[in-house]
Amino acid sequence: MADQQSETQDRGDRGSNWKVWVVTSVAALMTGFAAYYFIQAETWGGTFMKMLQGEEPILGTRISGIWATIIPAGFMATMMMLIVVVQRKWFAGTEGTGIPQAMAALKIGECPQRSMMLSIKISIGKILLLTGALFSGITVGREGPSVHVGACYMYLCSRFFRLPSFLVERGLILAGSAAGIAAAFNTPIAGIIFCFEEVGHLFDKKSVVCIIRTTALACGVCVFFMGNYYFYGAVNAGSMLPLGTDSPGPGDTFLGDLRQWIAVPVIAVFAGFLGGWFGRLVVLASKFTSPFLVKHPWKTGAVLGLALAVIAICSFGESYTGGYTQAKAMLLEAHEVGEPTAKWYYPLAKASASFVSLISAIPGGLFDPSLATGAGLGQLCYPILNGYIAPGIGLPEVMMIFMCAYFTGVVQSPITVFTIMFEMTGAYGMILPLMFAALIAAWIANMICKPSIYEALACQFLEAKGLRKLAPPEGD
Repeated sequence: MADQQSETQDRGDRGSNWKVWVVTSVAALMTGFAAYYFIQAETWGGTFMKMLQGEEPILGTRISGIWATIIPAGFMATMMMLIVVVQRKWFAGTEGTGIPQAMAALKIGECPQRSMMLSIKISIGKILLLTGALFSGITVGREGPSVHVGACYMYLCSRFFRLPSFLVERGLILAGSAAGIAAAFNTPIAGIIFCFEEVGHLFDKKSVVCIIRTTALACGVCVFFMGNYYFYGAVNAGSMLPLGTDSPGPGDTFLGDLRQWIAVPVIAVFAGFLGGWFGRLVVLASKFTSPFLVKHPWKTGAVLGLALAVIAICSFGESYTGGYTQAKAMLLEAHEVGEPTAKWYYPLAKASASFVSLISAIPGGLFDPSLATGAGLGQLCYPILNGYIAPGIGLPEVMMIFMCAYFTGVVQSPITVFTIMFEMTGAYGMILPLMFAALIAAWIANMICKPSIYEALACQFLEAKGLRKLAPPEGD
């Protein structure tokens, strides 16, 4: 009887309240503008870091010598400490990437405690603190905060108008999450898939219309200002592995060309293993650092900032920033040169800096650093793969498979990852190799890190806030 009354109420709400469309559309546009701002802030921050490193002039003067090493590293370490302190004192609820917070909000259902993870104050704090991180070269991405801000904006719609219960319970948060991912990378399909595969863990048919509309509007904002662009450019759109007897290839025979496919499971197992261990170590270390961040934010922030500075100095600055521009440059060079150009220590530096940034719980995502690490691994392993295991395979193809497999190993969302990879590159000929790589990598990573990194961090967040009892047991 109660279910029938709820269904009748939802039908009435959907049929009579046109304001639902208006208010959710406004929130979607706000999400798009927030994502666009993060894109610009990342660009401005990268330029600012180049100035501190002496690569570009500041007011007509270049920083040089030892100062070009000390100043950016010291500035980053100081900013890490300040962000940790400001976050803990004034912006509780902004911890971490933001995706675990959206998942935690879904876990506890509609209740007053959701304001501890979804509010205007939290969205403002997320924007301000991520801006500080992007301008100081800290190794963070912007997709997680885009998701968190989008979920905040969408969920707050329920504070202004009466909305259908299915939207208030799940739909608004899912829509904001999808819009955040989609607008951050101009990947609308991957955004929609992500909200179901990772955030919601199930397909919510009743919310589909709202999710699609929200995603389209948020993406539309970025496309309006930036054009219908590929995140990593379109230079490798023609990349592919041989798919048939008439497929062109460098080998003398079709069977010879097929050897390129051997690289797919080899890369998937290796990169999935590394990604799975990265996720597990982040989860374990976060449990250790969390109480210190609460009790001693100054000291803990200083230690983590110093760790980032040491990584940056030892890697000659390779660890700075989330890695988007570096990965894009590597893919471009792979197309133009066809030979690896990355330093051997690049993926280690990027992964290490991303690890420190994640366990600090400052606002910032792991998409960009993980993809950049995967790109670096592809560069390093290409000579072995092309020379001994899969002769004839191209460098761009190896990099894309590594990016997909490593990233899948970290987040264990295979459908989202292979979708986001071909949407970001336009390489539709790589769909099948990426699908197989993501499937194998997720299987390997799941044996190492279970539950997945986002799921585990969401549970840690609820535990830290004393809300674990509000979340139903897994499987309910």
